Amino acid sequence: MFSFNDAMPFISSKRLQARVLSTIICAILIVLRPFSKFGGSSAFLALTIKELVFSAQGNLPQQIEATVLHLSGGLLAIAVSAVANSLASLRDPSSPTARFIPALFLALITFSAGWIKSRLPRLTLASRIACFVSIWLLTYDVGERQNVKTRSHNFLWMLLVAACSSLFPSMLLLRWSSTQFASDLAVAFSKLNQALSACVSQTSSEDVPTIHADLLRISMALNSVYQQASFELRIGRVSVKSLKPLIGLVEHLRRALSMKMLLPAAVYDAEKNETKETFYKTATELTNAILKAMKTVEATILGCFDKGLSPPLRTEKADLLATHGRLTNCIVAARHELRKICDDSDAQPPSQKPVNLPVDILELCSCMISLLQIAHEMQHALNITGDIIDTYNQSALRLWYPHFSLAWLGVAPSTILVDEDGSFLDEEISDVGTTSLSTQEVIQGIAEHASPTAAKRPKLVGKLMSAAWWRSLVYILWNHPRVLTFRLALSRAFRAINHSPHLRHAFKNAAGVTILAIPAFLSPGSQGRKWFTTCYGQWMLISYVWVLETNTGATWRVAYLRLSGTITGAIYAYVASVICRSNPYGLVVLVAFAELPISWVIIKTSFFSLGTVASITLPPILFTAYFNSNADSTWEIALLRMALISAGIVAALLTNSIFFPRHCRVMFLNSACRTLGLASQLYISMSRDLFHHHQIPPIIYKRETYILERSIRKSLHRMSLLLRTMDDELSLVPKPMRRYRHLHDILRQLSDLLTSLRKVREHIPRKYTVTAVARQRREMVSSICVSLFAAEQVFRARRPLPQFLPSCRTAVSSLGNVIHAQIQSSIDKGGEPLGMALVYAFAEMNALTELVETIDELLDVTRQLFGTSSWLGQTLLETTWTMSIQDELPSAV
Repeated sequence: MFSFNDAMPFISSKRLQARVLSTIICAILIVLRPFSKFGGSSAFLALTIKELVFSAQGNLPQQIEATVLHLSGGLLAIAVSAVANSLASLRDPSSPTARFIPALFLALITFSAGWIKSRLPRLTLASRIACFVSIWLLTYDVGERQNVKTRSHNFLWMLLVAACSSLFPSMLLLRWSSTQFASDLAVAFSKLNQALSACVSQTSSEDVPTIHADLLRISMALNSVYQQASFELRIGRVSVKSLKPLIGLVEHLRRALSMKMLLPAAVYDAEKNETKETFYKTATELTNAILKAMKTVEATILGCFDKGLSPPLRTEKADLLATHGRLTNCIVAARHELRKICDDSDAQPPSQKPVNLPVDILELCSCMISLLQIAHEMQHALNITGDIIDTYNQSALRLWYPHFSLAWLGVAPSTILVDEDGSFLDEEISDVGTTSLSTQEVIQGIAEHASPTAAKRPKLVGKLMSAAWWRSLVYILWNHPRVLTFRLALSRAFRAINHSPHLRHAFKNAAGVTILAIPAFLSPGSQGRKWFTTCYGQWMLISYVWVLETNTGATWRVAYLRLSGTITGAIYAYVASVICRSNPYGLVVLVAFAELPISWVIIKTSFFSLGTVASITLPPILFTAYFNSNADSTWEIALLRMALISAGIVAALLTNSIFFPRHCRVMFLNSACRTLGLASQLYISMSRDLFHHHQIPPIIYKRETYILERSIRKSLHRMSLLLRTMDDELSLVPKPMRRYRHLHDILRQLSDLLTSLRKVREHIPRKYTVTAVARQRREMVSSICVSLFAAEQVFRARRPLPQFLPSCRTAVSSLGNVIHAQIQSSIDKGGEPLGMALVYAFAEMNALTELVETIDELLDVTRQLFGTSSWLGQTLLETTWTMSIQDELPSAV
């Protein structure tokens, strides 16, 4: 139950205090008539603008960035709208030209703003405030000459009041440094510490899955949080870029801790021999050193970034060096024990040697190898944090600011991601359909028209100026190399324009606003023009702009939250207006009082839009009677505003659901298809390096695998974001959300296994596990690639999976048997000692077994989602019926 103790941290938070103080200042400036007269009869819109784009953020750098960008967007809109109104005022107010010019400028502004919002996420709110200002200036008293300068001056006053009333409290109360990325990174190391402790204790607590789920969520989000942090204003001693290498370390540690081979139960058997006892003691000491290193890294990050204004860290440097030395000694001891047990095994007489080490000893060795990998990663982390401490102690406080570039504009700030959760701004997959030619088709088409020799080059035929001569001339010119280059470039440009999601969103933004604004541009005496003017139809257009998102799921989520916020705000505004009427003191007090629950909804809950819309609904209802004594009754104003805003919300929903719909389900399946394709490429690259190890330069192989693994992580992160809002999409046919989540988990496990397999293969004995078993290796690689390719094509075409595919399990089993025989033969003949390589060979077979199980699970989920194309068995009739149902279902559902 919510108690006073729970409320105290929220009440004492600086952001809440800044929000309340800014609301009070803005409300006071609005009710001061000698000052608010510069804002005209709509001066209360300053409070609305403040909440929409200038509300207090988490720290001062974010507030300064929001102020500069959003104020620039508003000022640019005022300037362009003033030009449009000035041009229109040169014509007769009753002429069509005087109304056409503002309509044209409004369409152009909203189209440009829609493209900017979709293409440059950092300018999302700047583009929206530009639409807000332009809608009011271009649809109010269209064609009237005397209102051009007055209305522009009024909105200039509103923008400045809204920006300054939020900026000054933020400078007094908010902290001067942005540490979100550092805090998230510290939390990640804390979760890693908890996960490793759970593995060591072999606990069966219900908190263990929660820890791994939290760790996975944090690790997936670190890249996006880093992008936001690297492009934000910040005051501190150390650059955020110094923490970037830790992102990959966190992911590597998470994958190592998620593997089943870590710390098997054999360690905890009641009957332990001397070897097991020594192993257990060494593993425990190494684990404790790793846990201490994780705590040290966490404390160092918080000390250098969360407390960036504190004096140099001398004690922390000494503690870090001591921790590094302890970890190094434990690594040396663990290697010694691991090498000793492997050497002892090789020293046994051939007649007493098994084909392999005992299973429990091999599991212990695998456990120790996993711990050593984690320890090496932590050594690297300690080295990085040591350099960070040195830089921190040697540097002075400075302002870190981003360079103005497309990369900076292309990254959404944390304020946008929080306010518009689910609007996937980093769209990577174009909606290119199957009608486009593939790269190979284009190459073959060029080859058919190429002329390698002069004898085969096309020549002019027929008489001069005849039909045959003209045809041959056109053919030669059309297939000329320069013309062909221009054709290819033009084709790429047309395809990019035709399938651009940014242009589609811009079109929907401009078309919706223009259609809804048609009554404003009718002749002055028409009923539609009178209705739009008296009812302030601008709120309908503004609501449309704020609800329209780049995909249907985000639009539905924002729509019902804003509709709920509108109703809540209208009810409170009506009650408050009945209480205080036109009393300026009462207006300020009640607006400030409403800020408390609204701020709690915005700061502490996941439905932020509800609080924002409730806040912007108050001023038009509360302050209308104060500025216009002849206005309608309060309840009529409240109902009218609520109806207009609801109409804009419904229009946005219909537009995004009918015109160029981008359903989260379709985007999710496209992302799954892309992830499978990347995983297939990664496995092929690993297999190519396995067979041609000395022919591929290591730097090229490492760069290729790094790019593929990073792309897979980004695609999986995008899939997790899509899952959050897929439930918000309206669909007559229920979606199999449980299967989709299971699919995401399988792809995540597949990615982890491929990375672990790549690391294990760096140490396997290639003579016995690759060269001598090349045929079995080839069969296994082919079966795995065929299975991944089949699943990828099923997700691409949305068609049933073939009933029978090559068995990956049989191929892996055959490979294991042959490797088993090769190692046995080497031992019997007294060959060279295998040592630790034997443990890595065992670890590779375990990893391949888990990989095969994951692929089988993937194929099973694929069959559940898309069916099976059967030709043998009793399920033929059922499968045929399923396929017929799939053919009848609409593709957009």
